Parts: sequence; C-alpha cells; structure tokens
Amino acid sequence: MSTTWERVIAERRHDILRRWQEKGLGLFAEKMSPATPMGEAMADAMEMILDGFATGDDLPREGISRLARILAVQSFRPSRSLSVFTALRDVLLASAPDRDAAEVCRKRIEAMTFEAFDSFMEHREKIYQLKVEESRDRMYMQLRRSVS
Repeated sequence: MSTTWERVIAERRHDILRRWQEKGLGLFAEKMSPATPMGEAMADAMEMILDGFATGDDLPREGISRLARILAVQSFRPSRSLSVFTALRDVLLASAPDRDAAEVCRKRIEAMTFEAFDSFMEHREKIYQLKVEESRDRMYMQLRRSVS
C-alpha cells in the first residue's frame, strides 16, 4: 500500500495539497487566503496528514489533531468540519492507480476521519469547559464585589 501511494503522492504532491487546501479553505464563508495565519496552519497540518498517508505509517495523529483543533474553534457543525477528509479522499481517488489502491484509500481516510472526529470533539469539549470556567470566575468576581 505505502509504495503505491508513496509514489502517487510524490509525483503529484503539490497538486494534491493545493486542491485539498482550496477545498479546506472553501469551508469558510469569507474567502480565505492560504497566506493567512489560519491558512498556513491548515496547510502545515494537511501536509503532515498527507505525508503520513503516503508512508502508510500509523495514523498521522499530530496532523489530524492540529487540523481538528483549527476546525473545532470555528462555529461549523462537526459534519461540515470533517468534510475536509472527504475532500482529501476525493482528491486522492482522482489519482488512484487502480481499484485496490482506491479501496485502501477509502479505508484509510475513513480511519482518519474517525480519529479526527474524536480529536475534534475533545477540542470542542475543552473550549466549552474553558467558557464555563470563565463564566464561573466572572460571576464569582461580581458576587465578591457586591458583597464588599
């Protein structure tokens, strides 16, 4: 598996990344440039994911976590956020050399999407936890001021 996809991705890496990044940045309502800090952070995470996919190593968890963190901060629904992995699947399947490679691609992207969902939800839970703590602290300070 890895040698087939390693070869395909090595030959078409720039084009695959460009097309995937366009689809990823297309999630945002306003047109976002790849040169923005968010665009660059997404590009770095996407490169890590694509490189991990190419080598066939264990899931590229660091890249998945980074991308999920970026998307969790947005107000998108999880299904919309994780559609970025469906976009990767579509871009890669357009380059698939044969049926076997396409099936391997589908299974691998599915596993990556599940991992991304878990990471996305962990980041969302942390964000909401921080909001609750901030609200609690604010209320405590207001009560403290009103008592004194």
